[in-house]
Amino acid sequence: MDVDSALAANLAGIATAQAMHPHHGHPHAHAHHHPHHVTMAAAIDPAISLDGSAPQGGAQGGDVSGGVPGQGGEIDPKKTCVFCHKTFSHPGSLGRHLDLKRGTRLHPADEVDQLRGDVKRRGDVVEIKARRARRAKEYNARDDVKERAKLRRKEKERSMRSREEAKVNFLNRLGMPALHPHPSFPYMVLYFLPPSQWPHDPPTQETYNQLTMILDPSMHLEDERYMDWSSKAKVAFENWSVLNKGKRAEVWNREQRSAAEAALGTLTLFDLGCREEWLNNEEKRILEMESLM
Repeated sequence: MDVDSALAANLAGIATAQAMHPHHGHPHAHAHHHPHHVTMAAAIDPAISLDGSAPQGGAQGGDVSGGVPGQGGEIDPKKTCVFCHKTFSHPGSLGRHLDLKRGTRLHPADEVDQLRGDVKRRGDVVEIKARRARRAKEYNARDDVKERAKLRRKEKERSMRSREEAKVNFLNRLGMPALHPHPSFPYMVLYFLPPSQWPHDPPTQETYNQLTMILDPSMHLEDERYMDWSSKAKVAFENWSVLNKGKRAEVWNREQRSAAEAALGTLTLFDLGCREEWLNNEEKRILEMESLM
């Protein structure tokens, strides 16, 4: 049972019970009427007066319609509070009102609980999921929906292919640094050490010690290349050591430029810093070229 049906059923049940037994269960039934029972019955059936009896001129059992005090419209039991007669635009608002006012003078807790007891706030979870699944299946079975889904898949596949091609193009613009058969010591320093460890001045014995630690064959037993690289570094440093200070500065500057060209290829530092923008533009270019083919 949903919120509207449960609330309306409870309201109607209370009104019927109060109309048939207005004094039931009250120790002083002959003296006065319970104010809450009277207001609840009056909200459901306007033919019942505030003292619990039918109006003098009214026809018993006739088609009687009533309205909210001060208004000319009919009372909607799904949106009207039977205790204080406030009306709401939606049954859910009435439910929140009853929960908020529960236990106050005009809203007895037991009677509010009676109204709200059968209400399922969120409904049956399994039923809701099953209903949504049925609706989704019916919707997806439509021919127009299938066609739109097919077009979306094609567009997504085109976008993914273009993105992958853009990445390949970006990587291809990078250089392919390689170690020469007889590299100089400065080039080996630039090749194996990260830029954060590059010395400001031409490399020295300390730089060679850093290089030998990285190329230590005992740390890379499964890779025979480190044995060869370690031997080349030793020979390169011996040749480097015999050069004078001026020659060292010249070779160091030349090898830095050579290493930068080998690494960057046709890319600039700006391209590297804005690679996402570059990839997006390249992807758009590829899609435009495909659309022209």
